[in-house]
Amino acid sequence: MKHLKAILIGVVFGLGVVGLTFAVSTATQTVTMQVGAICVVSVTGNPSTLTVSAPTTGGQTPVSGSSTTTYAQYTSTVAAGTTRKITAKWATGDAAPAGCALKLTATPAGGNQGTGAGQITMTSTAQDVVTTIRSCATGTGGTYGAQLSYALDVSDATALVASESKSATVTLTLTDAA
Repeated sequence: MKHLKAILIGVVFGLGVVGLTFAVSTATQTVTMQVGAICVVSVTGNPSTLTVSAPTTGGQTPVSGSSTTTYAQYTSTVAAGTTRKITAKWATGDAAPAGCALKLTATPAGGNQGTGAGQITMTSTAQDVVTTIRSCATGTGGTYGAQLSYALDVSDATALVASESKSATVTLTLTDAA
């Protein structure tokens, strides 16, 4: 009888284990993933004051003022085969001091962050400063993104007016390349 009880307990236990191993249930889900179009630009502040100063030797043209302290930082996602660009312009009515021109050069870090378009002379018409931007995120550290180099170039020393001071609002726009 003890032997029969042991066999019955073994059979019941064995069936319970077999029942547990066959008790399986699954469920599935469909996960849809999508990357949206992203187009965001910001700057790291304002450049330092651009001041025309005295040359080292009398008779030379005054020294142009410059600043390389700011960066354009941007995040971009684009479709395959397309690019974006950054344009720059100043507000209608803005102007450099008499005898001067405000110039801008943007220098991206490279790769998908685009290519610098060279130095432009600021006007109220948008001009390319960075081209061929693909999907990227420049980062937000103090020296990440496209370095903005501003220069207040003296174009006509005879037109300079001592103590003349002007401000301009420069607008950078990240947009789809045409």
